[in-house]
Amino acid sequence: MLSRIAWLAWALLLITPAYAKDNAPSLREFCRQNTPVIRDLWLHDLYDAPPEVAALMVNVIDGKLPQVRQQLAELKPAEVPQWRQAAMLTAVWAGQAAIVDALLDDGAAVDGLGWIPPFKGGFYQQTLGDMQQDPRFGGPAGVKGLAAAGIVNNQGQRLGPALTTAAECGDVATLDVLLRHHANVMARRAPNVVDALTVATVHGDAAVVQHLLDHGADPCIDDRQIQLRKPGASLASIGRRNGLPETLVQRLACPSVTSTH
Repeated sequence: MLSRIAWLAWALLLITPAYAKDNAPSLREFCRQNTPVIRDLWLHDLYDAPPEVAALMVNVIDGKLPQVRQQLAELKPAEVPQWRQAAMLTAVWAGQAAIVDALLDDGAAVDGLGWIPPFKGGFYQQTLGDMQQDPRFGGPAGVKGLAAAGIVNNQGQRLGPALTTAAECGDVATLDVLLRHHANVMARRAPNVVDALTVATVHGDAAVVQHLLDHGADPCIDDRQIQLRKPGASLASIGRRNGLPETLVQRLACPSVTSTH
């Protein structure tokens, strides 16, 4: 069983982006910090999934392709598409580009979504109890507020699309794999959710922005999304504010938006 320190590490990682923005790590750092915790959770069979799936996910994170393929082959045929997709998206998060490439060759959907199951009830309740005793979470009232806001819950996690995750993690190698498999550069999880180009621009990741633009990402589509929330704003103005080179800022400029300041 995981120690109390590991439980709290998971909880702190979970709430950091939404609850502690002033001190939050970059998304790239968040990917690196979160991956070992996720591995330990799978290793200790704390997700509500069969043990063979837990073993599969550990090997995905460790980059052990022969074992991953063998374990997928041993699952019931009806279960393979679900767990292959989840494994591919987990590999994207973990920066295992070779695993991503292989599972896409094997039939995972490059633009498809996946799902990671919730935690086992006992582990989740014990984690909440520990959080309530830890002043970093504001005591029982603070944890109740996090739950009410939907920041802390146990409903499983939707993953994807893969290209957005690779952009979040600043992982150019995995990004290249996905683009070779003809990933849709404008794919979104839902109509009102940001895509990979917006994510990379917000975080000033010039390498990822350039890759996406070189493969046909359309900043005008993103500008229309942005202006629904903040009239007059543009992807180019966001890129300039976040330190992108002026050559990329100009490529982000949409002719229909005149303000890039």
